[in-house]
Amino acid sequence: MEDPEPAGIPERLSGLALQVDLSAIITRVASQREARALPVGAVVGDMHGGLTFTDAVSAALETRSLSGWQEIHSPNGQVWTVIVLNR
Repeated sequence: MEDPEPAGIPERLSGLALQVDLSAIITRVASQREARALPVGAVVGDMHGGLTFTDAVSAALETRSLSGWQEIHSPNGQVWTVIVLNR
């Protein structure tokens, strides 16, 4: 009998990773209104743990994301904290 796939993730997707064009990361969001106006698919972030965004802007961004803030490592060693807007 075959082993079940972990957590229902097909084997062909188990190594799936998010690849982000670093030049497309939005690094400045001035207000909650601006955060709400960003298009679905936008990636917002910084290299300071998300601390360059106010709490109000961060909260507005979080309501638009299914996965929340995440750290990504660029090939040149930079560490970005990003949020993908998918709602």
